[in-house]
Amino acid sequence: MLQLGPIHALPLIGGVVLGIAGFAPLAAMVLLVRAKRIKGSIGKGLAAIALSFTFLMAALALVWAGAPQDILVVTIGVLGGFLIMWAALAVIAMSRRL
Repeated sequence: MLQLGPIHALPLIGGVVLGIAGFAPLAAMVLLVRAKRIKGSIGKGLAAIALSFTFLMAALALVWAGAPQDILVVTIGVLGGFLIMWAALAVIAMSRRL
């Protein structure tokens, strides 16, 4: 069982930052389409998802190669940061009129 302590704070915070950065392409796409600055399409949405996935997998691979003992804590942080951004984007999307 994983017990988080003060020694895990830096990898956890780093994971949250990676999760937020990994969500940036998706957030940018949604916000640009909602602001009517670009026209949304399936291709652009899939490109944003692919870019996000590629970034997150590359970041986790680098963590695994560089600090394998911290991969679980960083992954928890990545998931937390990604879900926080997902919830924030949902609130932003719901707060504006269509």
